[in-house]
Amino acid sequence: MPGSTIVDILLVLLLVSYLASGFRSGLIGSLSSIAGLIAGGVAAYFLVPVVGTWVPAAEWRTAATLATAGVLLVGGLSLGSSIGRSLRPHSARTKLRLADRMLGAGAAVVASALVVSMLAFSIGGLGVPLLSPAIASSGVIRSIDTLTPDPLKSFLAQLRSVVVSEGLPRVVEAFNGPMPTIPPVSADTDALLAARQSVMKITGTAYACGQNQSGSGFVIAEDRVLTNAHVVAGVTEPVVVTPGGNARPGQVVYFDPVVDLAVIAVSGLSAPALELGPNLAPGSRAVSDGYPYGGPFDSGPAQVVAVAPALVADIYGQEPAQRQLYTLAADVQHGESGGPLLSEAGQVAGVIFAKSTVTNNLGYALAMEEVDPVAAQAAALSAPVSSGDCIKG
Repeated sequence: MPGSTIVDILLVLLLVSYLASGFRSGLIGSLSSIAGLIAGGVAAYFLVPVVGTWVPAAEWRTAATLATAGVLLVGGLSLGSSIGRSLRPHSARTKLRLADRMLGAGAAVVASALVVSMLAFSIGGLGVPLLSPAIASSGVIRSIDTLTPDPLKSFLAQLRSVVVSEGLPRVVEAFNGPMPTIPPVSADTDALLAARQSVMKITGTAYACGQNQSGSGFVIAEDRVLTNAHVVAGVTEPVVVTPGGNARPGQVVYFDPVVDLAVIAVSGLSAPALELGPNLAPGSRAVSDGYPYGGPFDSGPAQVVAVAPALVADIYGQEPAQRQLYTLAADVQHGESGGPLLSEAGQVAGVIFAKSTVTNNLGYALAMEEVDPVAAQAAALSAPVSSGDCIKG
């Protein structure tokens, strides 16, 4: 039986049990239990990524993360239930018993679905080869995710970035000037809507640094995904998540810490390779696609301020080398490293890799002089290579 089917069965049983419990206890009697469940879920949301980095052995990692989540959820629920028992007799005497029961059932299901969504995002983002694909392919989790508002998902992802290294863009200061203005750019054209189907989320754990890492990437050739080297640095088992939510294990087959590019081989990707285009001229409008904070997909407006060579250190802050870079008026966030800079025609014009911490609305991307040589050999890359040392975030 597929892992996603097992996850779906367990989640359906869980949601039905909370529905029944909420109906039996009523709203007042369920409030404290719901509060306890949410408290346990929030604790698990933040602690599960930390615990996952403590267990380098793959055979124990899944058990450790699930056990941590289970203990925190049961603990929160038990504490809330013990408080709720003292309130239940009062709710039984209320005249709106049926309404109370219905409200209790609804509140319990909504709360449990929220906790499921939080834990699925937290555990799935660990990049555990067996568990992450099962969670990402779960129909129940996809349904809950569809019903969860994107602003809430983005907010939760941003909070989680406190304990997760979300592909932190490396800082490059090659611009001296006032804060640029980001112009409006429509990301809803046919070309850009088609291109986003080939933009992937990348997750994994760098055990030597005790951290989870998340970034973005895009299909550069059949079953090959291009991203930044610093996104997968120190990660031995990267997981690639498609826009549809399917998670697939990958292998790093190219790693260049100087240019800051890496290629991941992923079997069974159905998304087509994005078309490569020329460099964009200063003043050109574009979009940057990716997964800020490891959360939902986002396509943000950008404008080219300059395209010029710059002396930039490698991902470890050493060996400065000349690279061709874009300076962009763009709001680059954690987790967007490795995502494509797309022209309005939907062609790849560069790879997002850094942001400024001095000037707001300023980002950096690798120009096509850096991308084209890697893209040319991507399809032929198949042998796993070292992903180097991790970068403590």
